[in-house]
This record gives sequence, C-alpha cells and structure tokens, in this order.
Amino acid sequence: MVRLALLLALAAVACQPIEVAPSSGTPPTEPATRASVGAPSSSPAGSPAQWRRIADIPTPRSEVAAAVYEQDKVYVIGGFGGADRVERYDAATGRWDRLADLPHGVDHAMSAAVFGIQTSGDEGVYVFGGYAGAATARSFRLDVTTGRWSEIAPMPSPRAAGAAVAINTRLYIVGGTDGSRLVSPTYVYDVTTRDWRTLAPIPTPRDHLAAVALNGRVCAVAGRRLSLAANLGSLECYLPETDRWEQLADAPTPRGGVGAAAWDGRIYLVGGEQSTGTFKEVEIYDERTGSWSRGPDLPTPRHGLGVAAVGGTSGVPRGSILVLAGGPTPGGSQTALCEALDVR
Repeated sequence: MVRLALLLALAAVACQPIEVAPSSGTPPTEPATRASVGAPSSSPAGSPAQWRRIADIPTPRSEVAAAVYEQDKVYVIGGFGGADRVERYDAATGRWDRLADLPHGVDHAMSAAVFGIQTSGDEGVYVFGGYAGAATARSFRLDVTTGRWSEIAPMPSPRAAGAAVAINTRLYIVGGTDGSRLVSPTYVYDVTTRDWRTLAPIPTPRDHLAAVALNGRVCAVAGRRLSLAANLGSLECYLPETDRWEQLADAPTPRGGVGAAAWDGRIYLVGGEQSTGTFKEVEIYDERTGSWSRGPDLPTPRHGLGVAAVGGTSGVPRGSILVLAGGPTPGGSQTALCEALDVR
C-alpha cells in the first residue's frame, strides 16, 4: 500500500505544469533557423509584445538605407561594410536574397519604394544621395521585375543622412546634410513626370533623422544637428496638400542615427546613438492621442539601422516592426543581427 501511494504521488507531480523562467531579452547566440523566422510568434490576447530574433542579414552593415516593397519585402541598401550591397528580406519566408549591386556605392543614403499605384509611373525601389566620399545628389531606381538598376534625375543638390518617404506617386526627401551644413528644403520626386520640385523647408533642420508616411503626411522624427552631442526629439509632419509643416509632441528621448516605421496610426522610433553608447529605448507615438509611450526595449541597441513595418498580406497577415543590421557601438561598427517586434 505504501509503494502504491508513493507511485500515485509521483504521477501527480509529473502531471503538474512545468514552470519556465522568463526570457532575459538577450538574443540567442546562434541565429534563428530559417524555417522558423518567417511567421510571427503567437501569443495570448493581452500579453505584452516581445522582440524575437530573425535571420541575420548576410552582410553585416550600418548606416544603411531600407525600403519596403509590397508590404512584405524589405530592401537593405549600401552602408558601411557594403556600400554597393543590396539584400532583400522576405518576411513571408524569413529568407534573405542578394540582388544586383547598387551601381554607385554609398552610405547614409535615403530609400523608399513605390508600388501598387493606380496611374502610370515607374514603380520600384528608389535610392537617393548619401556619401560616396562626399555627399552626392545621384539617384537610382531598381526595377524589381527585371532586377536592374537605372540612374534617374539627380536631386537638386547633394544630400546625405536624410530620410525618404513615398506617398502615392511621389517621393519626399527631408532633412540631411550636404557634408558640412544641414539641408532644410524638402525635395519631392514624381515617378510619373520624372522630375524634382523644392517644397517648404523642414522647421527643425537635422541629419541622421527618420521619417514615415502617416495618413498622407510625411512625419520626420528625432535626428541631430551634425553632432552626437546635439540630439533632438523633434516630431514634425509635412502636409502635401498645403505645403506646410506642423509641429507635434517631441519624442521623450532625443537621439540621432535612428530608424522609424509606422503601423496602424503609430510611429515606432527605434535605436540611435550618443557619445556614451547606443539607445535601447523604443518609443511609440499614437496619432489618435497625440502622445508617446514606451515600448519593449530593443534587445540589441544600435544605430544606423534599417527599420521597416511589414504585414497585411496573405503571407504575413500580422504586422511586425523589423530592425535590420546597424552599429552596436557609436561610430562605424556593424552587425548582421536582425530582430522583429510583432504588433497588433
């Protein structure tokens, strides 16, 4: 009888749920397997969002340009460690592909993509300016159907470390520097007429900023005034209909060398650098409330990174904020590490 009671007690213990210690937030030493990185992880309703590791970019880089095409493919272009390198991440499969090299190697370039337009125009992935020894005005378009690059009309003047945003058939270039001074005019390139115009200047000139499209507006966030010691939290949005800028609430943490992406009326501000290190803070602006909140910290703080929102397709139904490559320490450092934050 004693032995039977002991066996029943052991069986009861074995059937209890095993308690697992919470993750520390540190990414695994080895990259996630390619079979597991494509689909977002599932979590119970109401549970806090968490970062997850996705496949490393094949070429470690920083000060990259990044653009999203068809909502689930991210193009990472140029940068320190691969000035002419172009690699594409497919969020549906979790795989990276190398594409045709950029004809003109650059770092600190600006990039955006045009797709799904209802009128005639040159769809594709566009790259503007950047540093090629010095700031350049040269601009290029990748035809994603043929995989070939072609040079388009240059910007009105050289520019690097700015940001590019696509809205319908127009690509807006905001902020940046000509290599010695901040550039304030806003440029717009029309993919139907293939020409440039100069628009109202950004109220707070800055470089190393990020910009997103938010309900028909071009929203520029954070950046700096030519120095790691002059970081900014400014959030300003350009209204194409009236050719004017409006000022919104500053981000809580001033920083340059940042990336940002928009999803469901929110701006996700990620990364950045200062002289003492890189930023882990993820801050989220909600246009419905006009306020900022704190998101889950970036597991691997870095700057000069590519940030992109993907989702809303059959292959990737849920939204994710992807953080690709970048520099883990201030200056010219590089990493291959990539992470994703699933968002509702």
